[in-house]
Amino acid sequence: MTHTTLPKHYKAIQQKSRDLNFGQISEDEVGVLLRLLVSSKPFATVLELGTGTGMGLAWLAEGLHPEGNLVTVEKDKTLLEVAHSLFKEDNRIEFVNLDASEWIEKNKEARFDLVFADTWAGKFTDLEAVLKMVKPNGFYLIDDLNYQAHWPGYHQEKVLFLVKKLKCHPEFYTFPIDVGTGLMLLCRK
Repeated sequence: MTHTTLPKHYKAIQQKSRDLNFGQISEDEVGVLLRLLVSSKPFATVLELGTGTGMGLAWLAEGLHPEGNLVTVEKDKTLLEVAHSLFKEDNRIEFVNLDASEWIEKNKEARFDLVFADTWAGKFTDLEAVLKMVKPNGFYLIDDLNYQAHWPGYHQEKVLFLVKKLKCHPEFYTFPIDVGTGLMLLCRK
């Protein structure tokens, strides 16, 4: 990756993630893309499913307009507390400690300019409900699509099925991006 400005709290998130032995933080390439996408949508409303310790959140907050809004959902309270401790002063961000599937079920009518699905819900489950949340000309981004040795045997088949389904979705333009763990970007027509 070329040189880029790192977001606020980047090093703290890396350290706290190491302290918790949490290795699933968003890669820099994902972060740069998140910042770019959210920057392209003034006054954006953003949904992040799977906060983790907040690395994706850091990139999103960096690009978010001062009057934008971001909802970030994480079921693991310990991980969410890390992100909240670093961004609690940012009133654009709503932190939700709940299973993402439950949150989706309760908020089906919500609409967003950008959805980053970085957990099972919104990607492998609840996909259609989350895609309906994407506004016209809005974006949907997922990662972790390239094979990883630690995956259980059946997971690669799930990923391949998901990618095939998204590539053919009639309501979206799709763009697979083969960097890092593998990304797919969709834009609602």
